[in-house]
Amino acid sequence: MTRSLCLFDSNRAWGGGEQWFHTHALLLARRGWRVCAVTNAPSELGERLSSEPSIPLLRLPLGNLSFLNPAVLRRLGGFFRHNAVDTVILALPSDVKAGGLAAKLAGVRRIVFRRGIALPTRNTFLNRLYFQHVLTNLLCNSEHTRRMVLAENPDLIPLERTAVVHNGLDLPAFDALSTEPLVPRTPGRVVIGCAGRLTEQKGHVYLLKASALLRQRGLDVTVLLAGAGELERDLRARTTALGLDQNVRFLGFVKEMKRFYASIDILALPSLWEGFGYVLTEAMSMGLPVAAFDTSNIPEVVVHGETGLLSPVRDAEALTADLELLVRDPDLRHRMGAAGRRRVEERFTLERTILDLERLLLS
Repeated sequence: MTRSLCLFDSNRAWGGGEQWFHTHALLLARRGWRVCAVTNAPSELGERLSSEPSIPLLRLPLGNLSFLNPAVLRRLGGFFRHNAVDTVILALPSDVKAGGLAAKLAGVRRIVFRRGIALPTRNTFLNRLYFQHVLTNLLCNSEHTRRMVLAENPDLIPLERTAVVHNGLDLPAFDALSTEPLVPRTPGRVVIGCAGRLTEQKGHVYLLKASALLRQRGLDVTVLLAGAGELERDLRARTTALGLDQNVRFLGFVKEMKRFYASIDILALPSLWEGFGYVLTEAMSMGLPVAAFDTSNIPEVVVHGETGLLSPVRDAEALTADLELLVRDPDLRHRMGAAGRRRVEERFTLERTILDLERLLLS
């Protein structure tokens, strides 16, 4: 059986899914796979992979209707055949339509949709057609994501053709990175950090409300926000309206994430939903406790009362109470942080998850 794989992700922005595709492109190539990739033009993932000469790369302007463009399908099919692709892994629903159809026409043996966002798949005729007659496998990054994909139609794809492989953290590589704080520390001052695109999904408004409530309770903490996005102007305006300009710092897109974690004492993740959330395992590996909403896959990663505290989704008061408990109790932060590190070592290392992925690809 050949070990030829194409990773196909047309998302222009950089996020957890793109991190997964980039990491696995490099890792599988090192493990003896013939790896090629398809990305959008332009895209951050394409930029990063363009510096890898051992990974053939096709960059195309791709959109939701690209599957209707015969020229695009010919380019994709020719790329698959030229690289003797045996398996293609697709990132987005639009990739399923264009990349999946082109792979099917090119005779690719295994066509996998890797779903990384915990949202339902609509039970439409076109989705049923692709899931039942184009895709050979559904790969999810959490049990919750798998349940959500099948929520509107449990028969969308046979369960035996689905699998869950959690996102893995390359712990040795991560541990080797610099721990110099990105933002200089002030002795005795507790810092809460949140990392994620500034979008509605990430729930920053609830963290801002919680920060204002913490101030009302006499806790003058610093909040660092790592990320960029379309809500930045609105979130800055809310910060000013809440009187938090001296407490909240917007750092923009951060590449050196370990240095960000080294700048904080608590990771807050008020996301309304997640697919997996790399920031959870990264922060836990740094010995940081987590305060998050009890939603989607987050309870699969964070154990409430052991590695962090989980509160009802959209409940700013409950989130405030959890943050207050962590801010006031450094021993609790240390115990939960240490437990989080152990959980990452036991469950979420790349060394473990790559073996799970290879078993699926070679089955």
